[in-house]
Amino acid sequence: MLVIQRVKHRDTEAIHAKLDELLEVNGDAKNEFMSIDAEEVERESPNLLARHRLASGTAGPVS
Repeated sequence: MLVIQRVKHRDTEAIHAKLDELLEVNGDAKNEFMSIDAEEVERESPNLLARHRLASGTAGPVS
């Protein structure tokens, strides 16, 4: 059990490090979703994908 927790912790730290790196490169990142919970993420996912596609110029049907 302890090994699994360590691996999860290490994975979480790696994800956070990569996110920090990406945010540093993309200076216009927004903080509007910093405090949302899992249910809100599920509700907002289609909207986020559509907004991303519009912003990146790859607008198309949301699958």
